Amino acid sequence: MTYEDKSNFVRLRAVVRGRVQHVGFRYWTCEQAERLGLTGTVENLFDGSVEVYFQGLPENVKAMKEKLKRGPSMALVRQIFFYKERVKDDETYFECL
Repeated sequence: MTYEDKSNFVRLRAVVRGRVQHVGFRYWTCEQAERLGLTGTVENLFDGSVEVYFQGLPENVKAMKEKLKRGPSMALVRQIFFYKERVKDDETYFECL
C-alpha cells in the first residue's frame, strides 16, 4: 500500500534479540508489515539479532510494534529496542533483505 501524503507517518527502527534467526522471523515480519500497509526492511544481523525498519500510519506502526514483541510461533523474543527514525518519502514497499 502506498500513500501520496506521508506527513502523518511514523518510522521506527527495531532491533530484536533472542531466538529470532532460522525461525522464519524475517518472512513473518514481511507478511505482518504488508498486512498493515507498512513500508521498510527487515534483515538478519551478524550478531544473531534482527533489524527492522518500518513506517506508516501511527496506529499501524503501533500494531507492528506489538507483533514484533511476540514474533512468530517458533521465535523467542528476549529483548527488543525501538528507535524513532526520519520518515523516508521515497520508500514504497516492505522488503525482506
